[in-house]
Amino acid sequence: MIIIYHCYGGAHSSVLSAGIHTNRLPVDRVPSRKEILKLPYFDKTEGQEIGIPFYFGKDEYNNKVYIQGMGRAEKIVLNTLDSFLEEKKINKNLVYVQNTLKKVNILVRIGGFMSRGLGMVFPGRLLTVYGLQLAYPNFIELVRTVKEEISIAYKDKI
Repeated sequence: MIIIYHCYGGAHSSVLSAGIHTNRLPVDRVPSRKEILKLPYFDKTEGQEIGIPFYFGKDEYNNKVYIQGMGRAEKIVLNTLDSFLEEKKINKNLVYVQNTLKKVNILVRIGGFMSRGLGMVFPGRLLTVYGLQLAYPNFIELVRTVKEEISIAYKDKI
């Protein structure tokens, strides 16, 4: 199965969620700033990379996990993905797409805009990490829900 976590720019909440999903981040505590900052792609994607899925890693069940920025074109990107899967005759049930933006707080939004939008990387990155740490339990729950839904999907196929 393929899991795609997506957010606005593919640089913060999707990366954090993928980090939790692939067990690079803990589920029993809030990670340190250093742990978050060392995640691949964290606060690194650029505007021209919106819409491009980036491979993040595999989970414990060998599912491939990706991150993706959608910008303001979420519906367009999702429709394109659906059309692509249909054209290539790939079962849509083998791709799980999860929006992570609903779990971010105002600190993550402001920090992300400062870092990626305004180029104020240092203060924006610190603010984003702090906001993600405050919201971390919500992301643990989001990933837990994704894993449960994937597990149900596997049972239904057997």
